[in-house]
Amino acid sequence: MSILIAEDNVAQRHYLREILEKEFTEHAPVIEAADGEETVKLALENRPELCVLDIQMPKLSGVKAARAIWREYPEARIIFWTQFPHEIYINEIRKIVKAVEPPPAYGFIHKNNPESRFLRFVAAVLEDGADMIDPAFKDSFKRPLLTEFEAEALYYLALGLSNWAIARKCSLSLRGVESRLATLYEKLFASISEGTANEAYDKLAYNVRTRAFFEALRRGLLNSDELETAAHDLEAWIDRDRKRYLEEQKPRGGK
Repeated sequence: MSILIAEDNVAQRHYLREILEKEFTEHAPVIEAADGEETVKLALENRPELCVLDIQMPKLSGVKAARAIWREYPEARIIFWTQFPHEIYINEIRKIVKAVEPPPAYGFIHKNNPESRFLRFVAAVLEDGADMIDPAFKDSFKRPLLTEFEAEALYYLALGLSNWAIARKCSLSLRGVESRLATLYEKLFASISEGTANEAYDKLAYNVRTRAFFEALRRGLLNSDELETAAHDLEAWIDRDRKRYLEEQKPRGGK
């Protein structure tokens, strides 16, 4: 039996080790990892009863580490302990959990919670196999899940990509992109005027793409690090697709 702590902050990692060794002596030893890659390696080697994962870690995020651990060790019980409870991570965690068979026990808690609450979370997940969600984020765990396309599309909207370009990027028809974006907007906005007396006015007053970008920022469905990565990847794709487009515009056959 063992517990794995994954946290790149040394002081926080030692704090976790101290309280877990004190309160859960029967589940010793407590194993430590300082980055995401080491987390996956130690988890698969030691098969700990519980993993406590920070979400933002070097080399591999806690979410990606959890995906890798659950792929090989679906029985693992994982608590995400984080000071960055952005909805982008919550959305990914929920999708990963849905794909694991049998469904794993897991928890999600903000680091600013008192020690007593954190220990209750650990006891519930580790000893009772219960799912525990920080009350502050219950609503985020109940919102409609975003598909892979919808999550990516938020970055395309933020970076100014047109529907035409999104269609080429995702190998979809223009109508297919428009339909998928309409579904995304419905998921993002708690209330939408379509079908009401306000519909005509709101279509004139608002730019729905800009509203979607703002809502994604407000809910933490976008973050600066991943947006920077997406921008870099998009620039490379634009260079390739620009050449493809120029080739497509060349006359075919004839003189």
